[in-house]
Formats: sequence, structure tokens, C-alpha cells
Amino acid sequence: GGPMRNFDIRELARKTARAPRVAVAGPLASTYVPDALQVEDPPIVRVFTPQEARELIRRQLREAPDLTKIWFIHRPGDDLSEQVEIVEAAIEESHAGGVLSAVHATQLEVAKAAVRAGADVLVHSVSDLPVDDEFIELLKENDVLYTSTLVVSEGYREVLNQEVDLLDVERKLGDPEVIETWSVLDHIPHDEIPGGLRRRQVPEGRPVTFDNLKRLQKAGVRVVGATDAGNIGTLHGPSLFREFDLMQKAGLAPMEILIAATRNAAAVMGKEDDLGILEVGKYADLVILDADPLEDILNT
Repeated sequence: GGPMRNFDIRELARKTARAPRVAVAGPLASTYVPDALQVEDPPIVRVFTPQEARELIRRQLREAPDLTKIWFIHRPGDDLSEQVEIVEAAIEESHAGGVLSAVHATQLEVAKAAVRAGADVLVHSVSDLPVDDEFIELLKENDVLYTSTLVVSEGYREVLNQEVDLLDVERKLGDPEVIETWSVLDHIPHDEIPGGLRRRQVPEGRPVTFDNLKRLQKAGVRVVGATDAGNIGTLHGPSLFREFDLMQKAGLAPMEILIAATRNAAAVMGKEDDLGILEVGKYADLVILDADPLEDILNT
């Protein structure tokens, strides 16, 4: 999800032989937008009515998005029922155009509302409460894809605590300029830290997201390995390996993680017919490894 110019980047990737496949959603239809993101070509657009939500999705459908995305932010004092009407309208419009809809909803009750509204993908783990049987049944009945993004909270904790501890592969492949900004964070005035974040001691400990992920995997929900790269502490590219490590620490077996990162990831992009498993008629996307990832997922 992001600004409309991302569609131009997708076209450039399609014309570039060695570029990766790029899946694009347009600007996020949102129930809230921070002031800093109200720019000329915004990555997130606040919609106030169901009709505004439909109009935003229709504008994106003209660009043939791979999926649409909704930023379902529910804050104290917000009317959840009114927000659900907006989310439902955006999802209905997306489905009418034959496009999957992914929803950011990290609170348990909000995530339940998103699934009831028709979400195809939940783009983060539920992080406020342990998941319950009702949520699990909702995901399974509607075959909703549940993405992990465990690495994000660890990234923030390490950077804001000034305790950055990257994997070797992250140091080797990560953008060095980005990594450098984390090391100098301690010298930046509070009001100049991107996003208005304040330095603070973020406690360690096993987040509820880990136990939620393990329970959902065990229950048969389709889990997807994903990072939400671009957040402070989460590198584009190699952070996926740290995500694998955290998924393994959460209790997932290496084969479950491989499926999450291949078959289920293809489903998020709506590319199951072309990608994700080895089968006649699909692209022969192969990675040859010199160690067995079923013994340790970091052998990827």
C-alpha cells in the first residue's frame, strides 16, 4: 500500500528483467491519518463516509491494483459501527472489481470486525490480547490469511533502546544508510525523530503476538510470513530472515514457515495460479541452498 506513484514503480519492474515481481495496492483507505502523511500524493487517505471509501477504491481499480488495503484504526471515542460501515463499503467495492482486500487491524475486536466485513487478509498479528475461539473460527470459516509481522516490535525495541542487534545477513544485505540512522538516533532531538517517536525503554519479553501466531497455526489458519519493512528497525529485504527466526521462536516448525513464505504469500498477492508451490504450469522459481532449512530456518 502506498501513493499512486507506486503503480509506476510496478510498471518499471515489469519492464526490467532482473527486477522482482511487485504487487501494489494504492493509497490505504483509512479511518484516521496522521498530519505528517497528508501530502500531495498520500500513502494513506482518510475517508469519512462509505461513499468516499467506494470512490477511493474505484479510483485505484482503474490502475488494476494487485489488492487494496484498508487502515482500520480504532481509537478511544471512535464509533466502531460507523467505521465498520466504511470498511465494508471499501471491501465490497474492491471485491466488485475482482480484487482482494487486506486490512490493518491489530486489536482483537477490530480484527474480528474486519473479518466480518469481508477482509481477505489481516496484514498484522493481533497484538493487544490473546486470540479466542471466536476469532479462530471467523478466520477459518472465511479462509482469511493472517500475516505475522513479529519483527516490527523487536525492531522498535532495539532501536529505541539503542540495543540494535542485527543478524549477519541483515548487516550484509541491509541498506547501510538506514542502519546508520538507527545508530545516531541517540543524538537526535526528540522533536526531530521521524514520526514524532520519543526515545523510551521498551520492555523485553515474549509478546502476545508470538502465542497468538502459534495458536492460529496449530488451529489450521493460513499464516503468512511478512515483515512490514520500512518501520524503524525493520529492513527491506533481509528482515524476512529475522522474521523466520522469530516465527521459529514462536513455535512454528521450519516447514510451516516455508509454506507461510511461499504458498501462502502467493495467496496474499492473488498469484496462487502462478507462484508459491512447485507444480506443472507455474513459474519455476527455485532457490538452491547449501544447508537444510528444515533443520534450522536460518539455513534459508
